[in-house]
Amino acid sequence: GQTIAHYRIVEKLGQGGMGEVYRAHDSKLGRDVAIKLLPSEFARDPDRIARFNREAKLLASLNHPNIAAIHGLEESGGTNFLVLELAEGQTLADRIKAGPIPIEESLKLALQIAEALEAAHEKGVIHRDLKPANIKLTPEGKVKVLDFGLAKAFAGEQAEVNLSNSPTLSNAATQQGVILGTAAYMSPEQARGKTVDKRTDVWAFGCVLFEMLTGRAAFKGDDVSDILASVIRSEPDWSKLPANLHWRLREILDRCLKKDARDRYHDISDVRIDIQKAAADPEGMAAQGIATAEPRMKLRTILPWVASALVLGLIIAGAAVWKWKPPEPRPIWRFYHELPEGQQFSDLSRHVLAVSPDGQKIVYGTSKGLYIRSADELTARLIAGTEESTTNPFFSPDGQWIGYYSIGKLKKISVNGGAPTVLCDAGTVMGSWWNEDNTIVFGQWARDIMRVSADGGTPESIVKRKSLDLRDPQILPDGKSILYTSGQKIMVRSLKAGEPKELFSGSAARYFPTGHILYGLPNNSNLFAIPFDVDKLEVTGGGVPIIEGVMDYAIGNSGVLAYIPGTSGGTAVRQILVWVDREGKEEPLSAPLDEYWVFRISPDGKRVALTVGTTPKSDIWIWDIARETRTRLTLEEGANSSVPLWTPDGKRIFYCSSRDDVAFGDLYWRAADGTGVAEKFASAQDRGLWPYSWSRDGKILVLFELTRDPMQADIGTLSMEGDHAMKGLLQEKYNETDPHVSPDGRWIAYGSNESGKTEIYVRPFPDVNKGKYQISTNGGINPLWSPDSCEIFYRSGDATMRVRVEAESTFGKPRVIFRGAFVSRIGTTPWDISPDGKRFLMAKEAKASEVEVPRKINVVINWFEELKQRVPGK
Repeated sequence: GQTIAHYRIVEKLGQGGMGEVYRAHDSKLGRDVAIKLLPSEFARDPDRIARFNREAKLLASLNHPNIAAIHGLEESGGTNFLVLELAEGQTLADRIKAGPIPIEESLKLALQIAEALEAAHEKGVIHRDLKPANIKLTPEGKVKVLDFGLAKAFAGEQAEVNLSNSPTLSNAATQQGVILGTAAYMSPEQARGKTVDKRTDVWAFGCVLFEMLTGRAAFKGDDVSDILASVIRSEPDWSKLPANLHWRLREILDRCLKKDARDRYHDISDVRIDIQKAAADPEGMAAQGIATAEPRMKLRTILPWVASALVLGLIIAGAAVWKWKPPEPRPIWRFYHELPEGQQFSDLSRHVLAVSPDGQKIVYGTSKGLYIRSADELTARLIAGTEESTTNPFFSPDGQWIGYYSIGKLKKISVNGGAPTVLCDAGTVMGSWWNEDNTIVFGQWARDIMRVSADGGTPESIVKRKSLDLRDPQILPDGKSILYTSGQKIMVRSLKAGEPKELFSGSAARYFPTGHILYGLPNNSNLFAIPFDVDKLEVTGGGVPIIEGVMDYAIGNSGVLAYIPGTSGGTAVRQILVWVDREGKEEPLSAPLDEYWVFRISPDGKRVALTVGTTPKSDIWIWDIARETRTRLTLEEGANSSVPLWTPDGKRIFYCSSRDDVAFGDLYWRAADGTGVAEKFASAQDRGLWPYSWSRDGKILVLFELTRDPMQADIGTLSMEGDHAMKGLLQEKYNETDPHVSPDGRWIAYGSNESGKTEIYVRPFPDVNKGKYQISTNGGINPLWSPDSCEIFYRSGDATMRVRVEAESTFGKPRVIFRGAFVSRIGTTPWDISPDGKRFLMAKEAKASEVEVPRKINVVINWFEELKQRVPGK
């Protein structure tokens, strides 16, 4: 919360011998940075500061995508600090704690580290302190090497380096762990205090690569003297390297870790070239262990589809191998399918991937329909007949049919295309399973788990809903039990009778014939595996992370894994908030990129209540416009909170919050400053309640209501007086959404699909039966009123429309006031108008340069071999 110069401190990131590091917000440039406060004993030495300043100018000249940049050296109030590029993600040291990194992934990371060193060496900059803790792995799978050249900058221009002056061996870093962390990567000449050159980085690089491949340091000891002695005299334990390590990699490590610098690689570029040679040899690509989600960017361009064709040929040839299941581990092969321009995945908050049981076909859902990629084809093709938005694809047991969900219907279609068959009406489907008995089970948001014949018919309920959503059902091999997710718990129960049994916390669970359940965790992009005894219906061990950065996944019974890499925990959407004036001119709000669904400006215009995140875990946050701070308001564990509404005096916020035992949302309120506790204000047994608008006198709260069965959107009211009676306001057979009362209290604007598509209507308020006026003429959603009640605004496609209230009951013609790719959604009103009526607060998707939209499917052949080694079954 403190400010130094024009940097507002957000949080502490770490501390070491080179000083304390903080995340900070640069208010001048509107960006987040890292600032490193220099040690006080260093900062008090004018000569060292002068030397450091000279060195920092050289370091700031480094410009490479794998190097975390130095923006400057600044001073404020007697405090000296570095301004650095903020590298998000975990360190390589943290990554290695999970175990050895697979060979293929190690090569990709090593190439990026080598390229960073190569770029720095070309500028005459030696790192001198390369180690896993100084290497960041961003959520996009990129390497960022930190603290380039700071070792020399701290130590100064010394002919002989004294170990006591090494930045991470200074008086500020006498803790044993910090000392060991640096000594283990020192070259022999560095350990002896001799003059060093770029070959010292080559040595450290070899140490880092060895540790990635083995999960252990190349040189170890109980204290710093033992480690340094090991560096000078001992050899790494080469037996710890993977048994299937490419011979060239073994040679690379040997040449990097030569004790005599004259026998070592003289240039890191030679190391890079040899690693590329190893990576190009298929023998070097077999890998084991946990995999990351993002292949190196260059592989997208240098790995043509010809190479994929060879791999696909291996898939076909390997079918016989899978059939006979030889006892020896089968080789693991990896490649990826990248979506062509013009394609994008459909809603990634639901499943979009499916793999056929034999692993020969992969299907994925897009906004334009289902695409299928077969093992004997180089490209994916659109499945004719599915030219519409589709989600939740799944294969029949024989692999000849694909089931899927589209616009309120559960359907199936032949893998060869044709006319789809409608199986039944369905709510928002959240996971499906085609069973061996030719029935399909499917989960739904806010409904029961249902079963329907694969030939179509009337679905029957097989698991009654006791939480907001039941999803991802799977009939287990015994045919008598079902695995599913309830809220954020993995459950199993008999299909005939008995109470459900909770197994563990998680989501998106699937059982596989290896004896494992794979699953995800809320707000965590990793995929986990846990051993499961399918006969006893109980887990037999703990969960283990096995793949990092997964947005969706599917696995065939043959062991072919397909997954979409990413780290947003279910969706790729990232938005920025912007002020937009009536001419369409934009001014970004400094709030961070996030998943913004609903936002409401406070009556005084100084704060914004935000719904951040999506089901099953969203929260209400308060953004202070002047102070540029975001504070979480809802703190209820396991709750899903959304649709905030300020009270007219701005002191409280009403919102909808659903808990594990509530099908939809109850109405809560809480002090807007976060004090006190959240209180339940109202609930309804048969419907969820979302607060939307106030009567002019503040005595009536207008609600958007969603009934459970059948699912129906209506509008109701809640009295703020007496016994807080609830009444229906608009409860017709069509869906009525987005109710907003005009500030003068005379009208209510809302959306309705009574004409076949959603249009904006206006009725008198509170007596809605005294008239009805259609405002929009070509579709419209998300109405808003101007503060003087003289204008109605709404969204229609990319246009923001305005309709004037011209007389007592006369409304003008809709006019476009500006256009733009701003977010709009039926039923959530994701925009608001400022109290002075001069500008709108709107959301727009971030640019591709700001957040990477997933366009890739990673595929792993024989992945079960890796799973069984990482997590032994029962």
